[in-house]
Amino acid sequence: MKHQSLRIAASCLGILAWLSAAAGIVITIIIGIGSATVIAKVSFLLGGFALTAICVLMLLTTSKLIYLFIDMEDDLSEIADILKEKK
Repeated sequence: MKHQSLRIAASCLGILAWLSAAAGIVITIIIGIGSATVIAKVSFLLGGFALTAICVLMLLTTSKLIYLFIDMEDDLSEIADILKEKK
């Protein structure tokens, strides 16, 4: 397990993404309900959900990119080993 710490970091980012999604939805609903006017309620709800979705997507994308780079490095090192054996 060459990249165990990076895999743990990537999985932690995935967990953090889902936790932030849950927290963002709850906080958005609480703020939206507490707003004074209908226009403020709708704008807080839409804006909060949009920002939560953007943050969650960025965290999930970062997590998947870490996994991708780990897999690429493993594959490239295997290819390098095969090329060394052929020489």
